Amino acid sequence: MKWLGDGVMFHFREPVGAVVAALEMLEAISIADLPPAHVGLHAGPVVFQGGDYFGRTVNVAARIADHAGSGQVLVTQEIVNSTDRGDVAFTAIGPVALKGVSQPVELFSAKRQT
Repeated sequence: MKWLGDGVMFHFREPVGAVVAALEMLEAISIADLPPAHVGLHAGPVVFQGGDYFGRTVNVAARIADHAGSGQVLVTQEIVNSTDRGDVAFTAIGPVALKGVSQPVELFSAKRQT
């Protein structure tokens, strides 16, 4: 975990853990009547150096988080492909141009399946 101003970055070994944690975090924030948060998730290789994570995967996740609206968890196709839980549903948003990313990124909204 790393604090980034008013944000935080988490690293998960498995993408499904990141999705579940993000959804649980947003639910807990709502129940606690705190200001809404938003989450961006991407999966891929990262560089760990000096207690911090770096690389394209980190940058793409940060740009996705910037694009996410209040109470929203946005994920990439890599996350969708790696998540096989029946209690999580993904809705396609489509390709989105993100600052600093050369090609549009296919994004999905993650929610609890009801």
